[in-house]
Amino acid sequence: MNTPYWISSSEQRNFDSLKEDITTDYLIIGGGITGITCLYLLTKAGLNAVLIDANRVGYGTTGRNTGKATAQHGYIYSRIEKRYGLEWAKKYYKANSEAIDFIENVSKQHNIDCQFKRLPAYLFTQDESFVGKLEKEFEIYQQMGLDCSFEKEIPVPLDVLCALKMNNQAQFHPKRFLDGLTEHAIKQGARIYENTRVIDFQPGKECIIKTKNDKRIAAKNVIIASHYPCYDGKGFYFARLKPDRSYIIGIEMESFPDAHFINVEEPAISLRHIPEEKILLISGENHKVGHKDDDHYQKLKDFAKKVFNNDNVKYEWSAQDYISHDYLPYAGYINSDYRNIFIATGYRKWGLTNGIVAAMIIKDLILDGTSPYEELYGHLRVMDIVNFNFLKENADVAVQLISGKLKIGETEIPDETGTGIVVNVGGKRCGYYREEEGDFYLVDITCPHMGCELKWNSQERSWDCPCHGSRFDYKGNVLEGPAEYSLNSYNEPKNKINPQIM
Repeated sequence: MNTPYWISSSEQRNFDSLKEDITTDYLIIGGGITGITCLYLLTKAGLNAVLIDANRVGYGTTGRNTGKATAQHGYIYSRIEKRYGLEWAKKYYKANSEAIDFIENVSKQHNIDCQFKRLPAYLFTQDESFVGKLEKEFEIYQQMGLDCSFEKEIPVPLDVLCALKMNNQAQFHPKRFLDGLTEHAIKQGARIYENTRVIDFQPGKECIIKTKNDKRIAAKNVIIASHYPCYDGKGFYFARLKPDRSYIIGIEMESFPDAHFINVEEPAISLRHIPEEKILLISGENHKVGHKDDDHYQKLKDFAKKVFNNDNVKYEWSAQDYISHDYLPYAGYINSDYRNIFIATGYRKWGLTNGIVAAMIIKDLILDGTSPYEELYGHLRVMDIVNFNFLKENADVAVQLISGKLKIGETEIPDETGTGIVVNVGGKRCGYYREEEGDFYLVDITCPHMGCELKWNSQERSWDCPCHGSRFDYKGNVLEGPAEYSLNSYNEPKNKINPQIM
């Protein structure tokens, strides 16, 4: 059931892993919406481009979201206006609106059947303390001249205090769109390699990338679109991003208003209908990775039963994203020193538009040397670190790093199955898991990224890093970066710590 609808309802094309050393002008790391859009745009311009993915194309967050294509990203515009001014808020809206147009135009041009549809988006609240925030957001909407309205109710059975309606937004099938874009990139000369994980990155005029299966890639330019940067480049993105996890269920629902909805308070609730399948996606229950182990799916089911009197669940899955401390993504040069290394990350769960914006920015920087959005999305912003969120999140990382080392773990191996437990074997802290069939696994749960101690996630049966969001299955295999190495077994040497910062 944990396979997302988008993946199960799309073609399952496979690409070989990299089996030889190669050289390329442009290497794209990451096969999500940003990486594939970059691949499409660069090969369309006649450039020699290769894409690698640690797993499979479209199987990361791009294939695990709600399929909303909207410029309404919470009350983001009042936040941008407060920190950076109204002109930046206008630019953010324009960039994300252009991304929606890109999806619509490209899907029409190439006959990609991705269920694209224009409709309104609603941002609502049931909490009195957020009414003022939405009123302020609406003021910014009006100053920007948006097609919008301030509503006292919404067309779903929820008692709301107010809502913002933004017209002419969209929804689509992200995996089918990605598949179509992939096919046309290949026709334009692109090369793609799956199951090709980066374990070492050496920057320079020609970057040298080494993969887990001991292959070498020499690239004149590199675009890091791996969700979380697989190489930090002294940009200190590990201190500028918060890993956040959320959950989605899909219930059977015959009809639903022709719009999508999301609230502004916690717990977050997002609603989006798939009319072609008569499925309503309900998502939310977000939390920082490794910080809240609860039955999140059940809470979403309880909401569905209470509001819609329906808990006939056909799908459930989870997704992970990264949030910058000023809520704006990073897209462009990785730092001021390397003009041949580009980065795209920090989409704050709005990657279907921001990911395309990032690809467009990088394409413009490569082809034209400039982009109208490079300052807005650039790494030189200072308000992302000169704020309370930066101090709070990095203080939490320090607490997690230290407190994890102080926990000794259970001294006896338990008999129970199906759950992960921290145990102490010969003075060494390990993560223990026993399968229903009786096989058990003991792994070193010190994260290979920067040395934090992992925590058990009962919903996904994984070991999760509460510092930077790396995740591993109970056998120790990497599920999500930034960690590049798997977890060693208890009888092997300690995990190799490899932050790939310098």
